Amino acid sequence: MRKLLTSVLVTLAASVSLPLFSGTRIQQSELPKAAQSFITKYFPKDQVRKVEKDNGYRGLEYEVDFVSGAEVDFKSDGDWKEVKAAHGNSVPASIIPSAIAKYVKTNFSGLTIVEISRKRGGYEVELSNGTELKLTENAKPMQPRQGGKGKHR
Repeated sequence: MRKLLTSVLVTLAASVSLPLFSGTRIQQSELPKAAQSFITKYFPKDQVRKVEKDNGYRGLEYEVDFVSGAEVDFKSDGDWKEVKAAHGNSVPASIIPSAIAKYVKTNFSGLTIVEISRKRGGYEVELSNGTELKLTENAKPMQPRQGGKGKHR
């Protein structure tokens, strides 16, 4: 009986919280103009499967899923935040800062960037072999942030 009650409560909690963590479907035309231009320029032959907007902890964000399996997350102004390539492909080369592209080519010959995210202070990239790198725009390793919240002197 106790297992059944626990299962019912877990299922109920999941069904109630799921809508809180999923975005609202919208039309591609409702994306910011910069996001629409990005899609047209970098994914011209790929079809959009789903577009969602979501109120993230940093404000309004958009997620675009393509039929190929590629995904792009955009900030509220339409600038890309994260780009994931479709399986077997790499992210568009022209969105990768040149220093990072050169660093990967020099130090990880034969590998491609399959995911790139903008982070505070730089970029996080994932290579085709699963290696993850955290680099500044100049391809220097990002230093871990010091301190925590509320430690101002």
